[in-house]
Amino acid sequence: MSNVHELAPDMAEPATRRQRTFAAAVLILGMLTSYNGVIPVFSTRICQYFSLSVEQYGTMIGLGGLGKIPALLLVGMMIVRFGVRRIVELSLVGIGGCFVFIGLGASLLSLKCSLALHGLFAGLSGVAIPALLIALFPALKRQMISLQLVVLAAAGIVVPLWANQLLQWSEVGGDRAFASVFFGPYLIVGVIVIAGGVLLGLTKPPPSKGDDAKSRTLRIRELFGYRSLTIVLLVALHASADGTLFSFLPMFMEHHFEKLPLAPAWALAGHSVAYLITRFLLSLLPEGFGQRKILTLAGPIGGFIILAMLWQSHAVSVPLLYTLASLLYAAEFPVLVSEISSRSMGHFGTVLAGGLLVGHIASFALLKGMGRLVDKTGDYRLALSVAACGFIAFGVIAAVTGLGKAPRSQNTAHR
Repeated sequence: MSNVHELAPDMAEPATRRQRTFAAAVLILGMLTSYNGVIPVFSTRICQYFSLSVEQYGTMIGLGGLGKIPALLLVGMMIVRFGVRRIVELSLVGIGGCFVFIGLGASLLSLKCSLALHGLFAGLSGVAIPALLIALFPALKRQMISLQLVVLAAAGIVVPLWANQLLQWSEVGGDRAFASVFFGPYLIVGVIVIAGGVLLGLTKPPPSKGDDAKSRTLRIRELFGYRSLTIVLLVALHASADGTLFSFLPMFMEHHFEKLPLAPAWALAGHSVAYLITRFLLSLLPEGFGQRKILTLAGPIGGFIILAMLWQSHAVSVPLLYTLASLLYAAEFPVLVSEISSRSMGHFGTVLAGGLLVGHIASFALLKGMGRLVDKTGDYRLALSVAACGFIAFGVIAAVTGLGKAPRSQNTAHR
């Protein structure tokens, strides 16, 4: 009997190492799929190159959100049917293919089509990757979600600064130089992501610490419960507000200030630095720590900071205030995701997908409506203020519905 106990740790260690290696590979490939973050930095130049109005640009960016709708409608059932790992592999290869198409096509048509198709596969990966991480480490739900978002935030720091450097290089060479620096890297990143997705499919799957049988069940009735619908609404509010601010902030800065001491890319990088810091701290905290306070206070405080940023007249303070606000509302999403019951990967995927789906519809409407408003008035602040109010509404709804209390009450009941 003693021999069994002595061997058990050694037998368990390779499985743990394989799980960590597999998770790290998924996180790195997921980070590469965020290369689309170059587009907001290039926004003004894209409009000039393709002769687009602000509304047309907003509509084009919104195509990615619309492309996610069919994926988000089906991802829960696809996870149940095929397993979360296969959906991750499919989404990575699909996103890589979209990047390759952008690089090879090098046209407005290829960019629009690829953004819509990218949305389809990004919708799958946005749900499947966190579901896979939770399946590998079910006792560390919030920590794994936070770790994934930390990795994405790290990419969000590098990509805008890289795009800003590319933009500077292209200024001398005109349209031909712009086409090279904008489309070329898409081809390289796309090939890498495709290769990584294929290699993941060829590797032996690591053992899951979760109960795989639970991934094969989906309780439809639970998806329409009060708690699930509240989470869907809050995911939508956070996603639409955050995405709209991020997409249009560079254009806001370039049009409202004659001189910019800090380039818009630094504001986007500051947003990602804030996300990295906040979500790294969350990944270190125990599950459920500060759940209620984060859900009810982070969004409103961050939203009011954004409103102050929009309506004051100092260009240098925009990146600073945007970073400060991001430090707060960056905590909302991982904490909210941890509120979703993960008794079933299908249930988890469907609730998360529902929130993202509604969020992308709201984002598309806001992006297009904002573009039209800007074309008519020349003022970005009003539409961006609506987005900022989304964070405030998030905290109010969380407070009224009592979200964040359930985990504590459940722990008490178990005791």
